[in-house]
Amino acid sequence: MEQPSLSKTEEKVLEFWRKERIFEKLQEEKRDKKFVFYEGPPTANAGPAFHHVIARAFKDIIPRFKSLKGFSVLRKAGWDTHGLPVEIQIEKKIGAKTKSEIESFGVAKFNRLCQESVWEFKQLWDKFTERIGYWVDMKNPYVTYDTDYMESVWWILRKIWDKGLMEKDYKVVPYCARCGTPLSSHEVAMGYQDIEETSVYLKFRAINPEGLPFDFAQDKQENRQVYFLAWTTTPWTLPGNVALAVNPEIDYVFVETENKEVFVLAKNRLSILSGNNKILKEVKGLDLVGLKYEPLFDYLQKQAPKNIENAFQVYPAAFATDTDGTGIVHTAVMYGIEDFELGKQFNLPFFHTVDLQGRFIEAVLPWRGIWVKDADPMVGEELKKQGKLLKEEKITHTYPFCWRCDTPLLYYAHDSWFIRMTKVRDSLVANNEKIHWEPDHLKQGRFGEWLREVKDWALSRDRYWGTPLPIWVCEKDSSHMFVVGALKDFETNALAKNRYFLMRHGEADSNAREYHGDYAYDLKTPGHLTEPGKKQVEAAGQKLAKEKIELIISSDLVRTKETVEILKKHLVQAEVVFDERLREIAAGVLSGKSRREFDEFYSGDDWFAKKPESGESFLDVSSRSFNVFKELEAKYSGKNILIVSHNGVLWPMLAKASGQDIFAADVKDFGLAETKEFVSKNLPFNEKGEVDLHRPYVDEIYLKCEKCQSRMSRVKEVIDVWFDSGAMPLAQFHFPFEQKKPDEDAHQLDYQALIKKNYPYPADYISEAIDQTRGWFYTLLAISTLLELGPSYLNVVSVGHVVDAKGEKMSKSKGNIVDPWQMIEKYGADSLRWYFYTVNSPGEYKKFAEKDLAVAFQDLTTVLNVLRFFEFYVASDAAGAPQLKSANLEPNSLLDKWILARLGQVASNVDEFLSQEKIFEASRLIKEFIDDLSRWYLRRSRKRFQKPESPESLAKDSQFFAGLLMEFSKVLAPFTPFLAETVWQSVNSRLEQKLEPSVHMSSWPEIKPAANSQSLIEEMQKTREYAEIGLKLRALKSLGVKNCLYAFYVVSDKDLSLENKAVLADELNVEKIEILKSLPPEEDIFIDPETAKFALDLRVDEALTQKSHFRGIIRLVQDLRKESGLTPQDKIKLFLELPEAFGFLKNKEQELAKETGSSSVQFLKSEVEFEKQIEIEGNKIWAGIKK
Repeated sequence: MEQPSLSKTEEKVLEFWRKERIFEKLQEEKRDKKFVFYEGPPTANAGPAFHHVIARAFKDIIPRFKSLKGFSVLRKAGWDTHGLPVEIQIEKKIGAKTKSEIESFGVAKFNRLCQESVWEFKQLWDKFTERIGYWVDMKNPYVTYDTDYMESVWWILRKIWDKGLMEKDYKVVPYCARCGTPLSSHEVAMGYQDIEETSVYLKFRAINPEGLPFDFAQDKQENRQVYFLAWTTTPWTLPGNVALAVNPEIDYVFVETENKEVFVLAKNRLSILSGNNKILKEVKGLDLVGLKYEPLFDYLQKQAPKNIENAFQVYPAAFATDTDGTGIVHTAVMYGIEDFELGKQFNLPFFHTVDLQGRFIEAVLPWRGIWVKDADPMVGEELKKQGKLLKEEKITHTYPFCWRCDTPLLYYAHDSWFIRMTKVRDSLVANNEKIHWEPDHLKQGRFGEWLREVKDWALSRDRYWGTPLPIWVCEKDSSHMFVVGALKDFETNALAKNRYFLMRHGEADSNAREYHGDYAYDLKTPGHLTEPGKKQVEAAGQKLAKEKIELIISSDLVRTKETVEILKKHLVQAEVVFDERLREIAAGVLSGKSRREFDEFYSGDDWFAKKPESGESFLDVSSRSFNVFKELEAKYSGKNILIVSHNGVLWPMLAKASGQDIFAADVKDFGLAETKEFVSKNLPFNEKGEVDLHRPYVDEIYLKCEKCQSRMSRVKEVIDVWFDSGAMPLAQFHFPFEQKKPDEDAHQLDYQALIKKNYPYPADYISEAIDQTRGWFYTLLAISTLLELGPSYLNVVSVGHVVDAKGEKMSKSKGNIVDPWQMIEKYGADSLRWYFYTVNSPGEYKKFAEKDLAVAFQDLTTVLNVLRFFEFYVASDAAGAPQLKSANLEPNSLLDKWILARLGQVASNVDEFLSQEKIFEASRLIKEFIDDLSRWYLRRSRKRFQKPESPESLAKDSQFFAGLLMEFSKVLAPFTPFLAETVWQSVNSRLEQKLEPSVHMSSWPEIKPAANSQSLIEEMQKTREYAEIGLKLRALKSLGVKNCLYAFYVVSDKDLSLENKAVLADELNVEKIEILKSLPPEEDIFIDPETAKFALDLRVDEALTQKSHFRGIIRLVQDLRKESGLTPQDKIKLFLELPEAFGFLKNKEQELAKETGSSSVQFLKSEVEFEKQIEIEGNKIWAGIKK
């Protein structure tokens, strides 16, 4: 049988799913039970890689299973679109290396490129997602840069602010100098690397020996030099040293060296010194406190920062230990978390010797402008010259790198906004107790430990492409702050708002004669107002007179100028400005043409973007005219402004300025001389006139301080991109704005009750890679805990990383990257899925080797071969009509009863395992069943289909086989959706009584076990064990199963049923099976040498010999048919030339004909189409066949 191509089979299934809209139909079904799945959003600024196969495989399996269990499953796709990964890509594209270069390029342009780039690989992602069978709603995804999504994120931040859990602080944070921004602790945790660096041991000379804890003068060694020894792995921090720290409780010693220098260090660290040294004195750390020393460098002293008088002495600190280094800690308060706290405690000077680019400042003369990590060896060399370096050592240690740009991080004192996660630590831990983890050790281990040691969340980023931090600070008093939590806050907290009156000109000649009069035509043929038009404007002017119009800005066409001229009589105080951007649409070749021609051109679905030759689109017009509105908003506050223009200019402007989608807006055309009023909503708009909450547009919005009525401006930071994805449970559905009543205040509503009402929260299932314990898994739980919503997910599968066969990380530099498309093409997506499910438990690392994937492939081709067997013997008739009335589970033999019991057992156990997210355990059960199905059930049942007793028996057996395959396909469906669909479609097509159109629209098998199901399974298992032993004994005696033997003996107290004995006898090709108390005494038996409980009876009589010879002839004819390319259904004429020993076959003509599919059997040599000759025990046998 030809090796099946799973990949090609899967492509056919994909086409079927698309054509029949199977996923869409499933999502449209109304079901009472709900199951919520959250998609961890990828970023589409790079193509999917091999590790995304495993991620999507584990995401997909449980939702598929729950759908089969009758749940309506929420499967909304998502895209993570903000953050440094995207920014870095665009920096490379535009050649920017610093933030100042980005700002010179233009933040708006930069962010626009960022936004465009996140969709660069979307089509590839969509194709990949579809191809691996990951069912998720990609047509309606949540997108983290969408205004609705960001508004929900702002709402969450406002809630956190209201709870008093967000504040600004100046402290040491992990800082990426290349990206120019602090990072959060969970980001830092994702970027650690093992590196080799040079550590240095330093000599700080004590300068007040009179303060030492013993009297040098009495020893007549007044000139003896005393040094405090300190150790550091970051020499670049030494120019910023302000103190030394000792542990008050630790024992320290004064040690005299061979060259008469005295070193002070912890007693337990004496091993760092070489040579013969003499301990002069032993003291406690407390005795050293207050001693002063000479600074290594004088840079800080020259700058004379505040509190410099407190610097360069020894201070007590519990963080000083004697487990490494010297027990004395060099303290640079600006570059260490504990150092900084010590500095606050003792009023040490806070002064940066390193700038925000990670380079030394001008004051550090020898290394000014040098990247600090490059300066490390330079600092060491200088100290060596000055005699202040005791020694250097190479060390390998773990160091944090930027998780996106791979730059070494600095710990750097910086202003940042923090969420006080430490205040909700207990709640985090309590919520984690409500989550079921796979693997379960993560709950208290990696993840639980992270929560117990949780740090405050450094939320702000000094970057550009991200959700802006929605904090506005009063320009008069910086303690006055306001957090925007809804777009409506812009309007309700705006400074004095402009009132706008949008007016169309009165009737003009172009209106009366119905032609298009744009500027070009107006120059040649001025379109004056008609008399009725003048009256219209006069009436409008009288109404506007009471509105105190201060500014009129108008199109400069004749008809609008004449309109303004009339209006000015009533609006005497108004300033008038004509702006060409408010002109009628330039229609190019349609200029001056009839209104009918104009309307015909600007029609169809794309009318808004259509451009005539040399003309404009309405999109162009809306952009240029809206820029006028934006400028007015930026320039004026609290003014009454009249805009006079044309219908095609005014209605898009009004829609956009109202914050509405142009095509969905409830904005009608302007009538002639009609005026419409609106008050600006104080919203941020981009160049397209869209509400855009990103920088720089949001930075242009000012608010009114509630406390002092002064102007408030936004802080410049954006937020941690991980907050975006962690907010998705609420933001993906624009919570609470889409769920609340229109008149409800988003900040005052009972959001917890609203969520409980009917909101898809929490997730019943999520899955991502193991590193998300520091990423998405954490931020999801952090945000839900901050909002007092309990855990945002109840069950999570954390997946181990895919590495190469040696256990090394896959990377381009190592050349060990695996192309997922190549693997899919070669083995099929289901094979990849099956490999990841079965290779080991989800949380373990996957050491990928293609040979292991080939094993998974073989499992699935085994199932496909079982299906091919079914198709071959249960085919449709010549006209393609179904052959079977229906599928059923009514067994017709012992093997049927057994395989049905096994399927029921597997379906039940897989159900139980998947309900607990035990995917590996469930998949192994299926793997075992595939072996049972193919290697035992089908092999032992093959004859019933190949040589049925009657058409009726074949029909019954086929109906059971069909039912068995369809039920098994349901069990396969969550694991291998393509293969399951292939089985389902093939069998369903052969049934008159069709079942559901797709296996994925069916229900999980509910196979009621028979009363004796367990005993059936156990006895068949015993039968197979006996068979394995019997075949082993045959092999030991070099007796193939071709020759029939007399008996197989088993010593056991428990007998087998007659049916099982018959199955066992057929498998071993023996005449009988005997279960005995002890083995018989016959001489011709071969006893199992290992157990002495099994034996083959080797006696052979004439009947057994004839039986063996008969089977030999059957095999000969079967081989001949196969070699001739005939199918089992092809009837043949059989010719045999036999020696005398095979003469008995002439009495078995009918039996031979039945077994060989022959219409006739003749015992003579004749002209045939195909022939073959073999020897059986020295006897030459000739066989020939023809149709």
